[in-house]
Amino acid sequence: MMKGVTLTANSSTKQLTATVDPLLLEGELKPASLEAYVMSSEHNSYFMLTNAIASLCEKANAAKLSQSVEEQKIVIGEVRDAAISIEIADDKMSAQLTIEAPYSGSVPSYENILALLNQQGVTRGISKKRVISLIEQASTAPSGAEFTNDVAKGLPSRDGKPSYIKPLVPNALDRILQPQDAGDDKVDMRNLGDILCVPAKTPVARRQAPSKGRIGYNVVGEALTPEAGEWKEVKLGHNTTLKPQDENTIIATVTGQPKFENGVMCVDDTFQTKGVNVGTGNINYEGAVLVNGDVTESMQVIAKGDVTINGFVESATIRAGGDIIITEGAMGKMNEEDCQLIAKGSVFVQHGQGLNITAGKNLNVRKQLAYSKVKCQGKVTIGDPEKPQGNLFASEIHCGNTLAAGTVGAISGSALIIDFSDGINQLNTRYDAILTSLKQLRENNFDHEVKLREIHSRHIPNSLLNQVEKIDSAFESEKHLLKWLEDIEAEMRQAKIDYEVNARVVANKELFHGVSVKQNKRNWRSEKDYKRSVVRLVGGKWTYEPLV
Repeated sequence: MMKGVTLTANSSTKQLTATVDPLLLEGELKPASLEAYVMSSEHNSYFMLTNAIASLCEKANAAKLSQSVEEQKIVIGEVRDAAISIEIADDKMSAQLTIEAPYSGSVPSYENILALLNQQGVTRGISKKRVISLIEQASTAPSGAEFTNDVAKGLPSRDGKPSYIKPLVPNALDRILQPQDAGDDKVDMRNLGDILCVPAKTPVARRQAPSKGRIGYNVVGEALTPEAGEWKEVKLGHNTTLKPQDENTIIATVTGQPKFENGVMCVDDTFQTKGVNVGTGNINYEGAVLVNGDVTESMQVIAKGDVTINGFVESATIRAGGDIIITEGAMGKMNEEDCQLIAKGSVFVQHGQGLNITAGKNLNVRKQLAYSKVKCQGKVTIGDPEKPQGNLFASEIHCGNTLAAGTVGAISGSALIIDFSDGINQLNTRYDAILTSLKQLRENNFDHEVKLREIHSRHIPNSLLNQVEKIDSAFESEKHLLKWLEDIEAEMRQAKIDYEVNARVVANKELFHGVSVKQNKRNWRSEKDYKRSVVRLVGGKWTYEPLV
């Protein structure tokens, strides 16, 4: 309590009045002391009128000095409702609401604020949840506290997508990796479906129309019109053409095996045979090869396209410019790896033993791989791609991405080596070469810029203007080349990071002792058996973690 000061609140006028009896004052009345007294009282939620407080103190002190008995009375506070401000972004794609907590007053309802937003022209994209959140914050906060949030957001228009080629038939590898429906909501894991070979003039792909895009809007309700997608020219792969009188349908020109890759549909002229043995001789074909039977010992199948074998391969050599698909198993002699599967694309086989596999993309062994050597630039999956549960042991795997299986290693502790060195070494070599070129180009570009500035700072005779323009043009080309190289360097740097993130071994069932994982000088070896687990690089070191 402050002697000589009385505070009176008037609910009808919504004002706070301070009355000072100068005869009861102890010492000089200061504005800061009076305001602190009000803030410590039950009237602390009123908005303080600082000028009025200063005026009251001045009059009260003067009355005390003159020994006046007249009380000094002034309104020093008032009730104020929550202050509302709305700001619309320059691009009209958002609206910001600010609410200042009231001084003994009220906070407007959602309906009131909605009406204020509409008055300001904000009619679309309003978030009721955000508005109510601001109201609740301001209702419980100390007087004068401000709360701001975007309460309305526009929807940007989305330009239409260009036309694209949609395959009408599946790739052989995609079909193999997706077991066929056996009815009654069951999937037959043994039935891999017929290997597709289409007759000539069969539609194999169709150009889909470009989309119109999505119409957007801003917060003031104006429509934002998108750009419609463009019609892209149809790129025809080999052995395909456009259907007569239909520029959007692609048909096969030969009987063969369709393959859709990088947005282009091709049809490989397909050689078909019931088996490959001493009776048929080796096969070396310019297109795809479809073997509806086994490939026996020491035989060779070489194709520029895909090689699909609906049977078993024993100690043979299969070489493909595309994918290799073996619907049954493949086997070579133990510890000799004399069954060779070499593909520029991916390799699929049901189960394998004694294999020497080289895959430019991915390797999928559906059941088990043992006593084999693998060089794979992509993923190695032993089991179903969705959740691998197959077995991998007693092999040497050089892998360029994640290796996933059910069981990794064997209970006998037979050696299994998984090496991620090749991929990172290739990336490092390419990155170092790009970095060297980039460094040299940066130095050259800097020197050229300095010299050009010097040239342009001098008077250039008309006879030399044409030559200077050519030099300027060459300098701009050099800058574009520098920007391109900088982008490539950034992509390569990110590729190295991604490679180390993806370099991991996933065991969905068990990981046995005797498994070695390496990347150059970084090595890890399992000294005991683990349950479901993953081995990955963390901070430059191999780390084991249980799979949850």
